[in-house]
Amino acid sequence: MSATAELQLRSFVLLPLNDRKVALPAESVIELVAQGRLQKFPHQTPWISGVIIRRGRVVPVCNVNQLFGDVDSTQGRFYLVAEWKTGKVRDWCAVPVVQECELANAESYSPVDANGEKRAAHVVGTLRTGDEEIEVLDMGKLIAEFQRRIATGETEPAP
Repeated sequence: MSATAELQLRSFVLLPLNDRKVALPAESVIELVAQGRLQKFPHQTPWISGVIIRRGRVVPVCNVNQLFGDVDSTQGRFYLVAEWKTGKVRDWCAVPVVQECELANAESYSPVDANGEKRAAHVVGTLRTGDEEIEVLDMGKLIAEFQRRIATGETEPAP
C-alpha cells in the first residue's frame, strides 16, 4: 500500500450493542475507561442514565436503550467516552460497553445501505467488515434527533 493510500484510510471504533455493532469515527473517541461509579440524580433527560467524572469533567452516561433501542446496559465492563458536536456545542458522553470494542480501518464508507436506500440522519455511512454492514454514527446528530423526538412526543428510539 502506498503512502498516499495509507493517508486516505479512516479509523473507526466498532462498538458492540448486544447482537449488532455500530461504528464511531476514531477521532471522536476520547478514551475507553474502566467502569467507575455512576452518579445518579433526579432529572428529566431520558437519554442520560447518570454521570461519571472524567478528566475533571461531568460526563453524561448514555442510556443505550433510549438512544439505540437496545437492552439497557448501564452495567458495562467499561465506558467509551466520545465527543459529540451539534452546531457550536461540543460535549462528551459515555456509552456503557459490555463486550470488547474493535478498531477498523476503511478507505471509504457508503452513505447508503446495501439496498441503496439513505439511512437515518444520524447514520453518516456504513462500513462493510466481512459479511457485516455496520452503521457509522454521528453522536451529535443521534442526540439531537432523540431530543427532537422527545419535544414532539415521539417515544420510539432512533432507528
